[in-house]
Amino acid sequence: MKRIEFLYPEFCNIYAESYNMEYLGRCSSELEILNTRHTDTPVFANEDVDMIYLGCLSERKQEQVIELLRPYKARIEELIEKGTIFLITGNSVEIFGNEIRDEDRIIPALGIFDFHSVRYMNSAERHNSQYVGKFVDEDGFELTMLGHRSQFSFAYGDFFEANKFIDIEIGIGMNPNTKAEGIRRNNFFATYSLGPYLIMNPLFAKYLLRKLGLDDTIEFEAEAVEAYEYRKAELIATLG
Repeated sequence: MKRIEFLYPEFCNIYAESYNMEYLGRCSSELEILNTRHTDTPVFANEDVDMIYLGCLSERKQEQVIELLRPYKARIEELIEKGTIFLITGNSVEIFGNEIRDEDRIIPALGIFDFHSVRYMNSAERHNSQYVGKFVDEDGFELTMLGHRSQFSFAYGDFFEANKFIDIEIGIGMNPNTKAEGIRRNNFFATYSLGPYLIMNPLFAKYLLRKLGLDDTIEFEAEAVEAYEYRKAELIATLG
């Protein structure tokens, strides 16, 4: 049995992020989803798990989660280096940088990766956009990835060019001046994209199942892939 730890589902479900774990759990009877609440000690702190998931959350809860995870920084770094799978979506990616700048406030983050984030809470409106990009792994396996973002903040730093998860073809990356989207280090995958990312990207869900050492058949596979291909074509035609 493979174990996935879903961190703080009571906080990290603003855009139905819980369906990432619901979907993976339905894809394999050999998967156990462990829901860790903010009052719990994370399972990964004392035991090995096969994958860790953290989704989008409010700015206030984001700061709370930084402090919840701070005691485990060294353990998180250890797990990243040993190849534990991480999937981090939405503004949770900012938790792993050096700091978050919010006007005259500096919020120290975990400092695991060398970048910073800036909140633009007083801007005229939230940034909303979609992206189409390319993910290529170390073995040359290639996927077109789709994403949706809705955010008040962006992330900055030279770090992203050498450590990106996705090369954006249509849309923006971690900020409007880069096409580098997200973070990839070993099996750590992070993206600003929101919502049920694995349903939107069923071929990536299959990829993660293979990474977990499981059969990569996904639930409603034909329909999921058909919807993905339709959406991909629609985004390219509309935005490209």
